[in-house]
Amino acid sequence: MVKAADLKEELFIVLLPKKNDLKKALELQETISKHYDLYNDDDYPELHITLNRINKKDIDEAKEVIAEVVQNYQQNPIKIEISNLKCFCLKEKFLVLKVDETDSLTSLSTQLHQQLVNRDLSTLTNYEEWSFHMSLISNIFAKNPISDQEFNKICLILDGIPQKISTVGQRIEIWRPTLDKDKKVIASFKL
Repeated sequence: MVKAADLKEELFIVLLPKKNDLKKALELQETISKHYDLYNDDDYPELHITLNRINKKDIDEAKEVIAEVVQNYQQNPIKIEISNLKCFCLKEKFLVLKVDETDSLTSLSTQLHQQLVNRDLSTLTNYEEWSFHMSLISNIFAKNPISDQEFNKICLILDGIPQKISTVGQRIEIWRPTLDKDKKVIASFKL
């Protein structure tokens, strides 16, 4: 099992999909978030796929690695296919879109991970168990976290429901673990 992130020490390397193609997912996120009054000022988590994690101290070297890897994917789109909703019940609760392992996504993620490992930068252990997903809702940054009972109700209704979405990756970014748009993005690399 992949160890939970250390939000004080780690940064996230994320793939951002084309937002226009995520309309259904964004509507579902907004509906649930507003119903439970989860976040301040409609400041929902931006939909993304976490590809890897690094220590904060390794930011400059990680930027070099990402810049190198991105060069190999600027002519070929990173296909993102989503098939259904899934609940992750860890210490914190997550309702996610399960992202299918397309060839291009798997290739990008594997190459990035291997390059980070080669330089001893990745903090992901058990990478082979990593599951691609996009978090729609999470209690981590919620001002009013969803209770276990309510979360279980949501999961009974939504878990496994088909949610067909096709899109492509637009950028890879390095993020701090925050919803604050002005503080979150450390670096951005266009695909």
